[in-house]
Amino acid sequence: MSTSSANPAVPSPTMTENRPDNRVVCTIDGDGIALLRLGEAHEAVVTLTAERLESLEQAIAKLAGDGRLRGVVVTGPRAGMFCAGADINLIKGITDPVEGERAAVRGRGIFAALQQLRVPVVAAIEGPCLGGGFELALFCDVRVASEHPATQIGLPEVKLGILPGFGGTYNLSRLVGLPAALDLILNGRLLRGKPAGKRGLVDRLAPAEKLLAVAHAECLALAARSRKAPARRLRGLAAWLSQTPLRAIVARAARKKLRAGQAKFYPAPRAALQCCLNAFTMPAQDAFAAEARALGEMIVTRESKGLTHLFFLTERSKRLGKDPAARDCDRALVVGGGVMGAGIAGLMAEKGVAVRLCDLDFEALSRAKARLQKDLDKRLKRRRMLPHEARAAQDRLAVANDWGNLSQCDLWLEAVVEDLDVKRKLMAEAVARGLPQDAVIATNTSSLSVTKMADNVVQRDRVVGLHFFNPPEKMPLVEVIRGEHTGDTAVATACRLAVRLGKFPIVTADTPGFLVNRCLSPYLNEAARLVLEGTSPEAVDAAMLDFGMPMGPCRLLDEVGFDVAAKVSEVMRAGFPDRMEPCELFAAMAKASALGQKSGGGIYGADGKGSGPGRAVIERLRTQRGAPGRAASRSELIQRLIYPLVDEAYRCLDGGVVESTEDLDLGLVMGIGFPPFTGGVTQYARREGLSTIVAALDELRRAHGPRFGVSDGLRKRAVEQDSERAH
Repeated sequence: MSTSSANPAVPSPTMTENRPDNRVVCTIDGDGIALLRLGEAHEAVVTLTAERLESLEQAIAKLAGDGRLRGVVVTGPRAGMFCAGADINLIKGITDPVEGERAAVRGRGIFAALQQLRVPVVAAIEGPCLGGGFELALFCDVRVASEHPATQIGLPEVKLGILPGFGGTYNLSRLVGLPAALDLILNGRLLRGKPAGKRGLVDRLAPAEKLLAVAHAECLALAARSRKAPARRLRGLAAWLSQTPLRAIVARAARKKLRAGQAKFYPAPRAALQCCLNAFTMPAQDAFAAEARALGEMIVTRESKGLTHLFFLTERSKRLGKDPAARDCDRALVVGGGVMGAGIAGLMAEKGVAVRLCDLDFEALSRAKARLQKDLDKRLKRRRMLPHEARAAQDRLAVANDWGNLSQCDLWLEAVVEDLDVKRKLMAEAVARGLPQDAVIATNTSSLSVTKMADNVVQRDRVVGLHFFNPPEKMPLVEVIRGEHTGDTAVATACRLAVRLGKFPIVTADTPGFLVNRCLSPYLNEAARLVLEGTSPEAVDAAMLDFGMPMGPCRLLDEVGFDVAAKVSEVMRAGFPDRMEPCELFAAMAKASALGQKSGGGIYGADGKGSGPGRAVIERLRTQRGAPGRAASRSELIQRLIYPLVDEAYRCLDGGVVESTEDLDLGLVMGIGFPPFTGGVTQYARREGLSTIVAALDELRRAHGPRFGVSDGLRKRAVEQDSERAH
């Protein structure tokens, strides 16, 4: 089982199609060592389909009866690929827990047959070894991993709302101990070769060119000693915290963590925790059976279906970077060394782009270099990067107060102040100073028109929006904005760059707020109105945290800054005056310089806790309203905050801002943190009931005015859904 980015999922035992790229290949050399390849050389990605498992089962049966056999090396079909897990396409088709349990029992049974061979079995790992692929490796007697940077090892099933079901919870817990296994499984953590070796997931590391030779030698050495596997047992603290009553301390700490924050919405980590505990309290077969039952239960949950839906959306987004029209951007110039420009330039440098960051403020440039170093240091500390890779990333970021020679530039990107005239002038200057005719001209605007920005550019087809979110190093979404004249090549190139930077691009039309800020505006406006009506900011935020948002709207306003909120809200009012009148709190907070975190506090204090200077502004505005204050109920908070967001999302779809409901779901999960376990805003809306949402909005419109008006598109979909349910 797996949650890898290579279509992992639970294999279905009912599939019968026999494709040639779903078989294993086995040969035996003169030393009696079998080389069992999990696929064929032409396969880009190996996943565990039902056909491949059947082929593996047949190969193991043949090996068991071969008298020449002295050892087995299990590896991938080619360099850089072991096995990315099971085929995720089948997860969404499993609706019966018994079917999920049966799939787990079958997969584990085949892997166990490999372990039961009388000869040593060595896994030679290079590239993805995830989920079911790593569970297979755990049934091998020895694991040798390549030092190749593509090597990734782990059990990320919880990211799909499931748990390792092919023996992973038992085998990993027994191998590395309870604390380490919980850290890896509950967090879905992936490790490269060297960290995996230090954690005990693999026994040996080998240079990529010597991987198979080392694995072959391991087989011969064990066979020469008539040993199937090296002796292993937990030692030290790992043993004490796993095999004695002290494990209750570990379990208690893990349960406490799983009850807090976003983790509380996901049942799979809690089920995985119990399965890991079973590894030390149950006989092996009973623990395996409990694991299979838990998988069956998890695979049919709402959370798993929602996360599986999102997985497919992320894969769809990544394919935007593979458009044949796209060009590679290897050399970039970023103008503007502020928070966004510095973050974007640093990210580019980390991902292999030679980038020059320009700003007139030398201190800003110095901060940009320090910011990149801080991020690199974190990655080094967490062993996600090697020292020479960090040095190379820092070397790729050049800073200067002049643009230099633009003749080799593939991408010119501005991240300066949100002023249309300034941006127009800079773009015209870039062309005048010799920017190549095929270079992309990009803007990181969050609210201004890309079409108007391109007015002074002769080749307007190469001007595109690349809207990163703050902080760009962490936020996963990039809105690629197609202006009226933007060409396909510029859009495809922007998408390819976003994917290279580890982001998920969605393509939007050039309209006020694009997708994310347009949908966020009614949400934040209504939160501010609720506060002025008498609901405490803490209550508003708590309701949204309980709904599944990563941050409450009042806290988010402090993070964004009320000056930015005021500016964006004016853009939205100009675009949609009938329903996006800004709440007066935005301008009042900006006037009082209670901007939020950037000014030492806003609604909350400078550290995000307690009351900030903006509370006085809130009290003053409440007094001016004259009406008695009232606190909204939790159900009212959800209806007034979430339901208008749903309606606005469908307005964006019907207005051509995005092309599909898939764009809505991915964009709002990755852009505003709409709860991932719902599968996205449209998935949530259909489960909630579109008629329920429409009826609530109609009532709110009667009580509060036209900002709660229902779009024709949402009303029509509600009727259609009711008709579907009736039939």
